[in-house]
Amino acid sequence: MTVKRKAIPAKKPAQSDLDAIINKGGKTAEDSKPQAIEAETRFTLRIPPKLIAKIDKDRKARVGNVSRNQWILEAVAERLK
Repeated sequence: MTVKRKAIPAKKPAQSDLDAIINKGGKTAEDSKPQAIEAETRFTLRIPPKLIAKIDKDRKARVGNVSRNQWILEAVAERLK
């Protein structure tokens, strides 16, 4: 047995509510752009397996737990000096 439900008609919003939303305004596309702050950029980096093995060997030889990401960031910073 199927149960039939009556459709409830949607209430039409009052014109004053619509006008309030329209007149509220908002940010322009230029205002919505993120501010120029230091932000991270994410991207994919392809590294050959042999190089990953060398990186892992070096980082595991260090004291503490150093992630691959941290090791690569340090290597890049060192290279840029």
